[in-house]
Amino acid sequence: MSTCIKSVKIVNPSSEWHNQTVDLLIENGKIQDIKPSSNFNAEKIIEANELIASPSWVDMRVFSGEPGEEYREDFDSLTHVIQSGGFGAALLMPNTKPVIQNKADIKTVLSHNINQTSQILPTASVTVDCNGEDLNEMLDAHHAGALAFTDGSVPLWNSDILVKSLQYLQKFDGLLITFPQDHKLSLFGQMNEGKVSTGLGLKGIPHLAEEIVVKRDLDLLEYAGGRLHFSCISSTKSVDLIRKAKEKGLKVSCDVNIHHLILDDENLEDFDTNYKVLPPLRTQKDIDALIKGVNDGTIDVIASSHQPFDQDHKKMEFDLAEFGIMGSQLLYPLYHHYLADKITLSTFLDCIERNPKKLLKLPENKIEIGAIADLTIFSTDEKWTFDSKSNQSKSDNSPFMNTEFTAKVIALFNNNNQYIDSNYINS
Repeated sequence: MSTCIKSVKIVNPSSEWHNQTVDLLIENGKIQDIKPSSNFNAEKIIEANELIASPSWVDMRVFSGEPGEEYREDFDSLTHVIQSGGFGAALLMPNTKPVIQNKADIKTVLSHNINQTSQILPTASVTVDCNGEDLNEMLDAHHAGALAFTDGSVPLWNSDILVKSLQYLQKFDGLLITFPQDHKLSLFGQMNEGKVSTGLGLKGIPHLAEEIVVKRDLDLLEYAGGRLHFSCISSTKSVDLIRKAKEKGLKVSCDVNIHHLILDDENLEDFDTNYKVLPPLRTQKDIDALIKGVNDGTIDVIASSHQPFDQDHKKMEFDLAEFGIMGSQLLYPLYHHYLADKITLSTFLDCIERNPKKLLKLPENKIEIGAIADLTIFSTDEKWTFDSKSNQSKSDNSPFMNTEFTAKVIALFNNNNQYIDSNYINS
């Protein structure tokens, strides 16, 4: 199977073709030829407005309903979601039923990746059943293929567990991912603590619930050593604390959810449960600090935190609804719509491609003749609407349903396979 991509701009600083507009010929899973203009004889031709090619992306935080709650999302639907979002890989959190924690669990996830364009990368829980008390057999999980270790949506509240994990993972330079939130300070909280929560009569989750854990964990990291990644940071002070820790030379990294860069707590004034997320949407001041953190390199990764829920979990009284929002399919369109004038495309691509691959020790492929075709093809000028027809998930918990976007992922090449939006193929 041969595919030609016409008039595509290469964005890949390590490639000699960086920032050049070319025609790409892909055949048998490899880049066969690159020319400024061509008459490539290919079985499929991809054409669209303002096409860009980069090495394929990585979403560092997604959730699945499988195993246990396949009606929300199963591995098949999750694969469709992440590939339509342009991600060659996505890091799966272990919060399923049962929890992903042993060899059999990890091998089940990996077995689904055979012949798939997008790869679901398993993490393993730090503690048994994410209970925060008993250490999981992380070395066995590492040998089975776990890419990182985390209790996912459950905070690592036990400081002794965190220290022991940091020390244990140094045996193989493993990455510990933690969701920083004090479970007592956030107990029964429904949204950000502030003027809006007071006006709505909802119990708030203070900034302190995150910041006190970030401060504690950085002190423990300095004491124990190892590699620590904070997931879903949301406050101004958290960014400042991590920035100073990096200046001290600590091996710390962090990510921010795409929705925390564009939405604030005022979006909850109508009690729309699709805006109910953890950590909660904060203030415009926090958004500004998070964007600054992305631009100066304090924040390494932008993630979707794709967490699908059906209407039975969302369409109810606000305080009873689940926390979570879908996002992987929309991460790039949301960036282009809301953030393109605040974060450069090169910085954004670093946050969804180069930096995640470094943290997870994944291969970084160049766009060059003879290289493996590891490509995301996307457009900055194609109108489409995210609705029930275009949504690839089994769930629909997104405040962006029925929103028109002007940027779109067109194709993905990875793992000797390809996904191409059928609207842009000329055979």
